[in-house]
Order: sequence, then C-alpha cells, then structure tokens
Amino acid sequence: MRPSTQLGGVRLPPVRNVSTALAVLIVITSVVWKVLSNLDIDLYLVPGEIWRGAVWQLLTWVPAAAPETGSVIFSALIVWMTGGQLEMLWGRARYLRFMVVTTLIAGVLTTLLALAIPPMGGVPFFGGNILSAIAWVGFGCAIWRGQTNIFGVPMTGKTFALIGLGIACLNAVFSHPLLLVAEFFALALTFAYARFRLPGTLLERFGSWRLERDLRKRSSHLKSIDGGKRNTDGGSDKYLH
Repeated sequence: MRPSTQLGGVRLPPVRNVSTALAVLIVITSVVWKVLSNLDIDLYLVPGEIWRGAVWQLLTWVPAAAPETGSVIFSALIVWMTGGQLEMLWGRARYLRFMVVTTLIAGVLTTLLALAIPPMGGVPFFGGNILSAIAWVGFGCAIWRGQTNIFGVPMTGKTFALIGLGIACLNAVFSHPLLLVAEFFALALTFAYARFRLPGTLLERFGSWRLERDLRKRSSHLKSIDGGKRNTDGGSDKYLH
C-alpha cells in the first residue's frame, strides 16, 4: 500500500485503496438512486416496503447517501479520508468487512424494529451516511487514547469519536429524527467492535474456556501408579496411566 500524503497538516490516505472505491461508489450510487427514485424505483431502505417484498433494499441501501449535495460530498470525503486512516490501521480486508457488515446488520435491526414502530415503515434510510458515521467513530474508537487532529487541532481518539457521534445525531435530527434509529444500531456495533473487539473477544474467551474445560475433564481420568520399591536412585517412577 502506498504511503499517505500530507496536505496542509491533514493526513490523506493513498488513492488506490478500498476507502477511495467506497467514496466514489457513494457519489455514483447517490446520484443514480436519486434519479431512479424520481421514477418511483426506491433502492434506499424503506422498512415498510421491505416487509411488502422489496428485500433487495437491505443490500441496495448500503452505498447511497441522502439525496442532498452536502450529505453526498461530506459522506464521501469522510469515508475517503477518515475511513482511509482506519483502513491503514486495520488492513483492507478487516476494514471492508467492518464497514459492510456493520451497515447490513444495522439495516436488518432497523427493519425489524419498524414492526414495533409503525411510523418507521415509510422512512427512507441511507447507508452512505451510515458508512461515513461508522468510519469516523470507528477510527476514533480504534485509536482511543492515541492522538489525531481536525484541521490541525490535536485531540484524542475518544474526543474524535464523540465529535463524530454528535455530527451523526445532528444530521439525523435536522433531516428526520427516526434516522437516529439506524445510526444508533450502527454506532453501537461500531463501538463494541472497534473499542472492545466484540464479538471476536467473546468468541476467543469462549474458545479458551472450552479448551480449559476439556483439559480438566481429560485430566480427571488420569491415575497415578506407584512403582513401589523398584526405585534404585531415590527418584520416583510414578507415572500416569
């Protein structure tokens, strides 16, 4: 992977990476999805339509941001710049898996919750905005006590993550408050994974517990057999059987 470049004190990721591809994809799909929406073809996530059979929206909603110029540009820039730093920190495969899987799970949970909250059924959700939010908060959680900066202002990863959380909440409130639902699920998953490596840590601990349990179970069947007075050098010839 090519080293990042510097521009005005801001660290920019290399051009040829997953984050760049995602940023370009956000711009393209946001434009195309908006045109299709004008033709009554919705590819955003609308829970009510999913329950009526439009299950493909669980996938197609992922790359498109809200159909507003500022939202599209901001989402693409955050995924490219902050997401690019997270990609350099984690590696391409882990970063891509985190971005896509987190957004997909948030979409599924949002769709399920819409069954209990009927007004959510007609609200469109935008995965591109989710991608930018989890890239920002994910990077902050990943470095946590480490140092980063915004426009030259130094801060810890924790503060950086809190700023990202605040921006995501403001965007949702000024567009539609129910958008906070999908962002809540996505950011909760982001915090659990980027800060505590969940569920991987739990799986590792569970695996260690199972291994320890198996070893104890096997050792309980072992018997110590005394060799009696056959020792000639004072040593023990007890052995396990």
